[in-house]
Amino acid sequence: MTTTPEDNAGTRLLSAIERLFALFSGIAIGVIMLTVVADVSMRYLLRQPLAWSYDMIGTYLMVAGFFLALSDTLRNHGHIAIDMFTHKLPRPMLHISLGVGYALAVIILTIIALQAGHRMIAAWRGGDLISASVSWPTWPSYFLAFIGTALIALRCLIRAALHFGSCVTGRDRPGLLYSPHEDQPEKEQL
Repeated sequence: MTTTPEDNAGTRLLSAIERLFALFSGIAIGVIMLTVVADVSMRYLLRQPLAWSYDMIGTYLMVAGFFLALSDTLRNHGHIAIDMFTHKLPRPMLHISLGVGYALAVIILTIIALQAGHRMIAAWRGGDLISASVSWPTWPSYFLAFIGTALIALRCLIRAALHFGSCVTGRDRPGLLYSPHEDQPEKEQL
């Protein structure tokens, strides 16, 4: 196994969960493609479109495809980063600025996760359904948003702690920083 910021059992477990959720996200995207192909084929060949397809895609599959991949994408440094000036910062200042940024992200993502959780509970208790040809329940969408944002908030919390720790110790953690101007960070082996 390569050396990464995932040096303990807790962060290795988080990484395993992120990889599993990324797999589910990929499956959701695959199901979207198959559903659209089936719907278009049925629509133009048999003149019998799938009346429920776009509601299922928009209500569940797109939400799963987006939220379940967020944290794994961050773990792999896959989110957009504007780093025009970071290479000019002294290492302690770089770690402080990234630590503060991740800490602020934790606050915002926690608020989003809590709101999604509250809406999920309300939708569950109220038996909320979408108004469409098939009355799908709404709580699973909120559940997917809740677990996706909670997971990325946890990843951001770990990143903030690691950056603040690197600032204090003066040592960069392997795999913590990523710059597109340098070689790719070492990837974890599955």
